[in-house]
Amino acid sequence: MKQIEIKKYLKFLGMDTTEKMSFKNCEICGNKNTKLIKKKISWNNNKYGILPVHCCLNCGFLFQNPRFNKNFYSRYYGKSYGEEVILKKISIRNTVKTQKERGELLYKFLENYLPKKGNMLDVGSSIGCMMIPFLKRGWKCEGNDPFKSFVEYGKNNLGLPVKCLQSEDMQLKKRSKDLIIIMGSLEHVYNPNLVMQKCEKAIKKNGILVLEARGDPIGPIKNFFNQSHHRYFFGNTMELIMRKYGFEPILTTKYPITGPTRPGTQFCIGKYKGNKIKKTFKNLIKNGKRETYLDIIFKLKYYDKINKNKK
Repeated sequence: MKQIEIKKYLKFLGMDTTEKMSFKNCEICGNKNTKLIKKKISWNNNKYGILPVHCCLNCGFLFQNPRFNKNFYSRYYGKSYGEEVILKKISIRNTVKTQKERGELLYKFLENYLPKKGNMLDVGSSIGCMMIPFLKRGWKCEGNDPFKSFVEYGKNNLGLPVKCLQSEDMQLKKRSKDLIIIMGSLEHVYNPNLVMQKCEKAIKKNGILVLEARGDPIGPIKNFFNQSHHRYFFGNTMELIMRKYGFEPILTTKYPITGPTRPGTQFCIGKYKGNKIKKTFKNLIKNGKRETYLDIIFKLKYYDKINKNKK
């Protein structure tokens, strides 16, 4: 990506135009060979510009490449992203209501996988209201999010156990959590591997991890790829990153287990089994648990076509 293109994007965000970008290896399998999928994507607010998305040629993972450093994203999510959310006039009251409802549905869906009382972590918790149904049932909970105004509302107005920090900076006690949820946040973090490492350290044996991701496109491809999502998980890559950190996927589904408010999302539920799962990770990719570049191109063209026909 040329520096003049980087400056144009940074100017759009209202951020320091001296920032630089660097290329990354695949965040799932570590492969350095990638191929461009989409060069121009949505910058939001009906603005489109250059911010390339690449496909890993080994496992099929899609991610923005190149990218900025951690400090840039800390400032972005602390300021620009927050202002963007506010400009969309997202109602705090509606957000609280929706998160409570989603948390209740999640609890009921997971009930048979969980102890009656346990210890929960919500990574990227926003206000933190998805923890309320668990707290009411005697669970110990903690959440974190980099969006300061939402965290302060949850902590100061609702008394919720939330902290304002990037998930890479979490300090978690070893083998302390029965349940970890990452609901649409792993797509936004700077370093998903560090976040998953910390979750692996904190989870108890047979503990449950729930990942939620955007899933398949439900609108035009030009809007599916956007600046605030740094990576794009489909069912296969969600399972791969689970296995990389010792979680055995027990259910991957597009069924809306937290209700209809986030259409098109998909979920992967995994149980922590440790090294016996981690050891199989690379062999699974070699033996075909992967998507090729052409697979991805075909999928995106297919969804673009059917979404246009829905209009």
